[in-house]
Amino acid sequence: MATTAIVITKPEHLPAIKKRLAGEESFAVCSEAESLTLQEAILAKPPEILLLHSSFAHTSRGATLVAGLKNKPNGTGTAIRVLIEDEGKAPLMLFQTSLSAYDVILETSRPLDRAGTRQAARYPMDRRGAVVNGEPCQVIDLSVSGAQVQVAVRLRPSQVARFSIPDEAGELRLQGTVVWSIAVPSGGAIQYRFGLEFVNPDRKRLEGICAKWGSAPDPTLGPA
Repeated sequence: MATTAIVITKPEHLPAIKKRLAGEESFAVCSEAESLTLQEAILAKPPEILLLHSSFAHTSRGATLVAGLKNKPNGTGTAIRVLIEDEGKAPLMLFQTSLSAYDVILETSRPLDRAGTRQAARYPMDRRGAVVNGEPCQVIDLSVSGAQVQVAVRLRPSQVARFSIPDEAGELRLQGTVVWSIAVPSGGAIQYRFGLEFVNPDRKRLEGICAKWGSAPDPTLGPA
């Protein structure tokens, strides 16, 4: 059977992701340490989907593997994606249980090309309160270009959303587009986490809010 998806993850998440995808014979999971040994096999028979954890995607080994797939004659048709992580750097895949294995790898990842173009550092916001489409929400992280937010109502990818966050200088109101959205368990209930990309944001105000309320920034990937 041809391999549909290969997931390259951190060693500490390897057992949990293997368990999450157990029974899917066309899926393969390996750690970043194993990826060097498997690189030749991956390039010889490229999968439909290659999922990488974010930090590996930015290493020389990750870049070499991606370049090898993209530079094969006539292309490979492999979709290269990056796993979306929570504020504790755990893949959201591990918390999404309502979807099939195939759907969950798509809904808990984003295209590498999009992730790689994000230039703004994201600041963890300690679940600071804000409002999205009139609903109270928690801000997971924030940058001058977007936010990762958790809310009780579902927002779908491509949906336009109104977002406002309080500040000592007054409420900052923004508009954005939902890039990804996923259901997550929270206190015995289901909430929804999504990435929001701002449209024409007030970067100066956002810089001030990030610096004032945020923790040390993560420069690798933006929130959306």
